Amino acid sequence: MAQTASDNRATAPAAPQLRRTGLILLVLLTAAALRLVALPAVPPGMTHDEADHGLTAWQIVNGTRQIYFTVGYGREPLYDYATALVMAGTGPAILAARLTSVYFSLVMIAAVYAWARRAFGGPAALLAAAGLAVGFWPIMAGRQALRSISLPAIFALAVLFFWRGVMAEEKGRKGEREKRRTLSPFPPFSPAPLLLFSISGLLLGLTFYTYIPARVMWLALPALAVYLTFTPPATGRRRLLGGTALTLLVAAAVAAPLFVHLANSPGLEVRIDELSAPLRAAAGGDVAPLWANARGALRLFTVEGDRTWRYNIPGRPFLGPVMGVLFYAGLLVAGWLAVRGRRTPGFYQDAGAPGAFLALVWLLLGFAPVLVTGPGLSMTQAIGALPVLYVFPALALMVVYQAASGRWRMTTGGRQPLTRGLWSVAWGLAATALFLVVAAQTARDYFGRWANEPEVRVQYETTMVTALGYLDRYGSGDAAVSTITPGRYHTPAVALLTLHNPAVRPRWFDGRRSLVLPPRAGATLVIPGFTPLPAELQRYLIGATLIDKLPLRLDDLDRPVRIYTLSRSGMDVADQMTPLLPGSLQTPVQFGDNAGLMAYDLSTSEVRPGDTLSLVTAWRLQQPLPDASLFAHVVGPDGRPIAVADDLGAPGESWVDGDVLLQLHTLLIPLDFPAGSYPLVVGLYTRSNGERLATADGQSMVTLTTVTVIDE
Repeated sequence: MAQTASDNRATAPAAPQLRRTGLILLVLLTAAALRLVALPAVPPGMTHDEADHGLTAWQIVNGTRQIYFTVGYGREPLYDYATALVMAGTGPAILAARLTSVYFSLVMIAAVYAWARRAFGGPAALLAAAGLAVGFWPIMAGRQALRSISLPAIFALAVLFFWRGVMAEEKGRKGEREKRRTLSPFPPFSPAPLLLFSISGLLLGLTFYTYIPARVMWLALPALAVYLTFTPPATGRRRLLGGTALTLLVAAAVAAPLFVHLANSPGLEVRIDELSAPLRAAAGGDVAPLWANARGALRLFTVEGDRTWRYNIPGRPFLGPVMGVLFYAGLLVAGWLAVRGRRTPGFYQDAGAPGAFLALVWLLLGFAPVLVTGPGLSMTQAIGALPVLYVFPALALMVVYQAASGRWRMTTGGRQPLTRGLWSVAWGLAATALFLVVAAQTARDYFGRWANEPEVRVQYETTMVTALGYLDRYGSGDAAVSTITPGRYHTPAVALLTLHNPAVRPRWFDGRRSLVLPPRAGATLVIPGFTPLPAELQRYLIGATLIDKLPLRLDDLDRPVRIYTLSRSGMDVADQMTPLLPGSLQTPVQFGDNAGLMAYDLSTSEVRPGDTLSLVTAWRLQQPLPDASLFAHVVGPDGRPIAVADDLGAPGESWVDGDVLLQLHTLLIPLDFPAGSYPLVVGLYTRSNGERLATADGQSMVTLTTVTVIDE
């Protein structure tokens, strides 16, 4: 019997720990469920940013190794390397990238819980984690395949290990005093803090490889060290400052390769130059843009949020009314704790004070980017503030609980259990009900409203994903796909994650201004509703057979999607057009090794001032020419162009040998155009340097015919 009592005493302390573990596991399971359900289908389709992450990750799987990727506006690489690890098992699929985001999101929640439990106690930590599990913004960020979610996850881990290093240092100081009193022969210093500070530095250095706001987030750790240094008692803080210095040195060493690369490659970070425009204006004396952006940003928490459908329900603030009130109340609680900590000796007597200070600094630094850039795209720009967003409502709820239950002092370190009894149960049920309501609202807004909004389906290229899915299931051979975004990092990147049928050979063009015809009859042509062929190009589809219309929603804006089978090859179509002038050069007229001009069609050779001239040129494509463009000019007597068309609907980097490109050129004849006959010339050049490709006889353009301008 005595043995049984002893066993009960030994196992009793494990019960609260088991309960805490069970509750946080429940929160994490809830978070995982809300992030994994219908993950391939919601968001519906994918944005080009998501597709670019998938494209980069697949390149990494196939051997690409870069420290910074130049896709879009430039991109830090950690998220793409993490996605590549998943994609190595799944193949190129959007699901792999979104699973990576889910993983980072869950890591963030777990790390915030682990830190907040040490800073404010188990109940407050659990409430903060619950908010992150069910809130709209955290779920949105945790389901999108964007690198921004990796920043709060890695930074929260860095904070956790730094905090543990600080706590270990405090324990070491306390143990040192005890050992001196007992004349202990054992050394008073433990190497554990150094290890913890080093791990924190490693993680902090990795944050610079995640997302741009990391370049200010790191300041939170030295700010905490300074706060603790000047918080009584201030003795023995040299080791804390030394640990902080170690953290920053390790972080600098880890981040150095990235910044050396950027310093040696000026101009890579286009996005930073764009976002810093208000700061440059303020430095020049014009503070109006910065002030307007800051004013708008301060409304994000509870008044008016990001108005971009891609990342939010337009205008929906970060927090709803109830959570918003708790958030502001929590800010007051945190401020009071941080100030009170300056006058209350003993780190362990009031761990909430430095925790509150750190949370406030963390929030400010994470929110700082949108104070500069404004509320637009704030769901990604302010991502650094996301981990502590729900810490403040949690603090407010704990104060309410303690005030109502007569327990005015917050629990510390999770060592004091909540008062048992009816009030404790009622408070727990009320808090649970609050977060269940938030979860229900999030599910309604995210899965019900946002995911089914027609504009969201447009921005996530749902129609194109549907069309490519059709080709994946039923397609074979050459396929010409019209899209408003035919560039390499847009629809072709979406296709990489969608079109896995090796029998389909796609090429891309914008049907509003061009038409690509494969070299063999029987090819497939896909025309979505957003890119209808103009009349000038429709006539080249004579004999094409409409074989399907894809089933889309009635409210989809990009419908219908028509699927054709082409009865003629590109060469057959070009043969029916106006040949180049006999004897004017060979046919086709070759421009470098990339393309040959075969023929053209002109709407009319006589125009009046103010008329629009429509020209269609036929090109036989050979080799890709990145950054290519075509020009058509009506040239004046002095050799300068008077009417200009400069365009290319089929990106040069995706040209396929043997295809025929029909390019529509629209030239507006100026109202003051004098009567007379003028040459109509065309040519090919690259936009990056303005260099024109020469013909075989060294000419930079070809004269097709003359255009006669007649008087009114």
